Amino acid sequence: MKKSLKVVLAILVYCIPCLLSTNVIAQQDPANLLQNNQVGVWNIFDIELKGPQNGNPFLDVSLTASFTHGDSSITVNGFYDGDSTYRIRFMPHTEGLWSYVTSSNSAVLDGVSGRFTVEASSAGNHGPIRVVDQYHFAYTDGKRFFPVGTTLYCWELERYDETLKTLKNANINKVRFMPFPHSGNKFSPYNPWEGSVNKWDFDRPNPTFWRFMENAVKDLRDRGVQADFIFFHPYESGGRQTWGLGPELMTATQRENYLKYAVARLSAYSNVWWSMANEYNLINKDTSYWEPLAAVVADADPYGHMHSIHNLPGDHYPGWGNSWVTHISIQSSDVTDISSWREQYQKPVIDDEYQYEGNWGPWGNLTGQEATRRIWIATIEGGYATHGESYKPYGFFWKGGTPQGHSFARVSWLSEELLNNEDKPLPGGLEAEDSTSAHVGEDYYLYYYGNTITREKTYSMPEGIEYRVDVLDTWNMTVTEMDRTYSGTFTINWPSSNYVAVRIYNADIKSLKNVK
Repeated sequence: MKKSLKVVLAILVYCIPCLLSTNVIAQQDPANLLQNNQVGVWNIFDIELKGPQNGNPFLDVSLTASFTHGDSSITVNGFYDGDSTYRIRFMPHTEGLWSYVTSSNSAVLDGVSGRFTVEASSAGNHGPIRVVDQYHFAYTDGKRFFPVGTTLYCWELERYDETLKTLKNANINKVRFMPFPHSGNKFSPYNPWEGSVNKWDFDRPNPTFWRFMENAVKDLRDRGVQADFIFFHPYESGGRQTWGLGPELMTATQRENYLKYAVARLSAYSNVWWSMANEYNLINKDTSYWEPLAAVVADADPYGHMHSIHNLPGDHYPGWGNSWVTHISIQSSDVTDISSWREQYQKPVIDDEYQYEGNWGPWGNLTGQEATRRIWIATIEGGYATHGESYKPYGFFWKGGTPQGHSFARVSWLSEELLNNEDKPLPGGLEAEDSTSAHVGEDYYLYYYGNTITREKTYSMPEGIEYRVDVLDTWNMTVTEMDRTYSGTFTINWPSSNYVAVRIYNADIKSLKNVK
């Protein structure tokens, strides 16, 4: 080979990482390089490397990459993706020129370096969710995020396309789900580990299964939905084993390795949230069991995604006040306690299970009216709540598909008309005044009267501000706009009804829109 050609190839190896769609592929073989090196903020830069496959690559090979931009440096864990392929996924947070260099105990994977350019984020990509104003949420770019979720525990295993169609036509922006089935579910189309039912090799994840899970997270992201990923559930524990996937069947090291692998694969998706467990206390009640596992996730996640743990009713997690917990993911039928839980833990509260609408057992027997009422009460309390339903003979809605109940449409309407209404935007998170009212400063007031039949109310607003007033029928999903502005003390009347909400907001809409 001529000397000049060697020099050209050496430059190519160092300087040109590759991009395929949103994924950058940095192969050690210069012949495989593609000459495109751009990615958007909060998108995924994906490095693909070829390495050893002998022994157990999942355990034997360590791989990280340090990504640098100016004074900012972020270390990201890589993972084995099968067939001699290793990947490192990175979600950049800043525009400009970035560089990276890998570190590995395998010589062929060590010291691989390159550069790439990060451009502005794509339309609709606002970055990961963060906590703001102590009790509320926003995207990284500052746009407010008001979570209106639903529970779809194993939708990806049951009714994948039907569920995505349902979400596309709704105003639901968060989904709680888990990767592993239990006795009430279909089994995954792909084994989660090597081996077979009740004979899993927990030291060897199945990359095909994880590509399937990644696709589920991506499909949710592309529909503007946050993916609240539940690592462990108790429905394969305590003698209820069907598939042999209970966490107690793993060693402590295997549980930690599972978490590291999952986080390495999923953390670069901007829409992912972490839930350590569903009903943690049915698996193990001791914080000594959960705190080390939570630390593994927090240490492996370079982006600080939302992170919590979910309880069985009556038992609060003793570590909810710890620093790794970003928000309280609680299960309770008493949504009127949300404001007190906010004060107790000084964090946002999401009642992720306030019971289900349905006809299935004592926890899944709410009427549509009561299920809808509870999420409105949670809103008035300055918190958030997550829809769920379970109907025979269709089965639990947490299997995904098409909702059978009445509250789903009304929860979606709450999201569209109140929490995520761009024409009459909430200027910030609601703060409770009492059991029927909440406000955002002096610009926005919300009243909800629930089961009480009402036909008029008198309101006293701050002097000097002109307000618009809307009467919302939260069950029939209608809005009656009053035809003039109001200030000071005034009375509003409407046809006698229950489930009425009243929205009073600054008539100068610009005052609402100026606040992200």
